[in-house]
Amino acid sequence: MKTAIECIAVSRNFGALAALKDVSFKVMEGEVRALIGPNGAGKTTLFNVINGTIKLSSGKVRHRGDDLTGLRGEHICQKGISRTFQLTSLFPQMTSFENVSLAAQAKLSGRWFPIGGRKVLAEAGRRANEALERLSLKHIADTPASELSHGDQRLLEVAMAVAQRPDVLMLDEPTQGLSIDETHEIIGRLRALLKEQSLTVVLVEHDMDVVFELADRIAVLHRGYLIADGTVGEVRGNALVQEAYLGGVD
Repeated sequence: MKTAIECIAVSRNFGALAALKDVSFKVMEGEVRALIGPNGAGKTTLFNVINGTIKLSSGKVRHRGDDLTGLRGEHICQKGISRTFQLTSLFPQMTSFENVSLAAQAKLSGRWFPIGGRKVLAEAGRRANEALERLSLKHIADTPASELSHGDQRLLEVAMAVAQRPDVLMLDEPTQGLSIDETHEIIGRLRALLKEQSLTVVLVEHDMDVVFELADRIAVLHRGYLIADGTVGEVRGNALVQEAYLGGVD
């Protein structure tokens, strides 16, 4: 199995605050890797460092052996890493199809060429329809994003990322704010997507039921340090993780 993402001694400081401290781990191709930890552990910082939203202070991030260090988010997206956001980031007055098509268009080469724009739009439309189908969202294709339930909005964001045809999909708390029923629904659709399509996934999630359902391996952060990295069973049974985060999880 090849390495999809590799973090090497990654650190990130915000003034005097060290949010990440020499974090090193690998995400293998085809696996679902969860990042967990208490609030302030550094999960979102590490997530954002990997996808180029913020720059690291020291260390390296590699994607399939290529150095991503210092690259902007849009350039990292072009290399095959797409993400969703913790807070829903949609164009509310645009339809679901239009939102997904726009995301697909952003990844296509030739999107800025003055000639050939029709081909780009047609290809973006094909990718949008494909992504909506994979997430079982075709029935809301013509519905403005503002009229969707919160659960469908979260799934729509996943469809936008999938339409970019990434090899690494980064999901930032995809079940945040969802009801129990909505959470079960999104887990089912994500599981179906992952079964159908070979994707490497990096998942930040507070709902441990979601983590245990979807993740192959779990990396645990605490106060900026990586304190555990292993299979679901190994992490659940880790005494240090129990003390720092999981508490009474059986």
